[in-house]
Amino acid sequence: MTVKHRWPLDETPWPEQAALVYGEMVELTTPHPPIPTLGWLGPEIVGSRGVVVACVIEQDERDGYVGPLYAVETEDGSPWRLRSEFLVSRGGLHFDMPPRYRSDLPESTRVRIRLESDTPGTTTEAVGEVTGIWWTTYLEPPKGYIVQVGEYSHCVTPQQTEVH
Repeated sequence: MTVKHRWPLDETPWPEQAALVYGEMVELTTPHPPIPTLGWLGPEIVGSRGVVVACVIEQDERDGYVGPLYAVETEDGSPWRLRSEFLVSRGGLHFDMPPRYRSDLPESTRVRIRLESDTPGTTTEAVGEVTGIWWTTYLEPPKGYIVQVGEYSHCVTPQQTEVH
């Protein structure tokens, strides 16, 4: 069965421990005073601006801390996963944040995908498992799925995907 292009809204509650919210504008920084076990951001990164696009509660293997870990997309499109010590709120929300989306196919769903072959005009098929959503930017709806085939991950559109 071919997968239809639909992205249900992600209604997972935002973590209560989170100090920053979805869509919050932030600036990347290095903690002062420094926290040696966490490392630091270089001078070319400090001051970069971005937007919070996700938050999970995880344990940081560097120091054992359990708390919010934020996914941030900077203005240049770079993705970051940072603790709050590395983020300073700019005091506002992004003016055009889309809703949070989730995949209509749960992780580990087996799918058949069609990929462009090395020979022009032909395609190759493979079977793999969905491992996530493929985004080019969190400021737009998802583009498709990330599918693991063997040791390789492929980004495929719903039109290239069918449930196996």
